[in-house]
Amino acid sequence: MKAIVTRRIGTPPEMAVEERPTPSRRDGFALVRMHSATINQLANSLRTGGFGAPPVPLVMGNEGAGTVEESSRFPAGTRVAVYGHGDIGVTVDGLYQQWVRVPEHRLLELPDALTIGEGAALTVNYLTAYVALTQVAHLEKGQTVLVSGATGGVGGAVMQTSRALGTRAIAVVSTSAKARHAARAGAHAVIDLSSQNLNQAVAELTDGRGVDLAMDPVGGPRLGELLRSVRRHGTLVSLGFTGGKQAEIDVVDLIVGEKHVTAYGLHGDSEDNTAKGLEALGRLAAEGQLHPTIDSTFALDDFEQGFARLTSREAVGSIVLEL
Repeated sequence: MKAIVTRRIGTPPEMAVEERPTPSRRDGFALVRMHSATINQLANSLRTGGFGAPPVPLVMGNEGAGTVEESSRFPAGTRVAVYGHGDIGVTVDGLYQQWVRVPEHRLLELPDALTIGEGAALTVNYLTAYVALTQVAHLEKGQTVLVSGATGGVGGAVMQTSRALGTRAIAVVSTSAKARHAARAGAHAVIDLSSQNLNQAVAELTDGRGVDLAMDPVGGPRLGELLRSVRRHGTLVSLGFTGGKQAEIDVVDLIVGEKHVTAYGLHGDSEDNTAKGLEALGRLAAEGQLHPTIDSTFALDDFEQGFARLTSREAVGSIVLEL
């Protein structure tokens, strides 16, 4: 079978398509024929040395979708989404290969409403969104949620998931083109940072009150701006750092407003918790409330073009690799 193997971590990394033996099934595992996997920030951070020191050689890829070939839990031919948790594609070989052996509890049967390419983008971003909203932010129906990077993979998932859970979602984007996409995607309001001031726009949209919750997959200087837009006793949840690892916070605003700052990292969560999250995602997707946006699709041999698209910061939705 073909696999994309990382031989050296760094800038640039050394990665190439190689031939490898097809794995065999073991008890508690399913053998899955992979059709698609996502090219995401985790894989890019790992391959460039920005997130730990993964062992090499390593096949990366932490989420994807395929069809079951052998399993004690799923019939052969079942379409499934695959979630890699904190090890697959990180410390052990992952999903950028044509066949994988994966623990059966990390599989989610795809509803008919999703294509297999869309299913590849259903786990990491949407699990992050669902667990962060329900268990970290303790979201309540009717609240107003501010979402930075709202047309990216995580941001788009937060937008859809928060709407599915009954909130009013305000999208924060960086260009007019992304603003148009966010509006078409169902945002209740859109703030375009290329022409609007974030805090002023939030004040206008909330009658000066501020938002109940801010979800930030971007990080960097944006985090401090978002916190200023949160109401008294409101919460900001940090979900990523594509915009930078350092942020400044107005401590006076934090204290006077008695605001809460917290974070969520999916890959450190428990297997039991993420398994329950997968079940919830399956229900919401089957109801038509979750529908991953695919920015672009690349063939296996063109994986570097996919990473270039990711780092361009122009992608709207997930980038999918066809295996």
